[in-house]
Amino acid sequence: MSKRQPTSRHDLSVLLGLLTLGLFASPLTGWMARLDLPWYTPYALWAGIVLLGGLLAWRDRRDGT
Repeated sequence: MSKRQPTSRHDLSVLLGLLTLGLFASPLTGWMARLDLPWYTPYALWAGIVLLGGLLAWRDRRDGT
């Protein structure tokens, strides 16, 4: 039986980068600006991106790759 390959950290990093671009450099930003969101919404989104990046780095260090 073949073992399932774990998802490459580079693949997940690319997905995280695309998520970041989608949130902050797309027409989606204009839509979010028109909503009546709290002032801290962009900061909360950035914090989520940073936490996901930290999780990827921690997972990479734990796997030893």
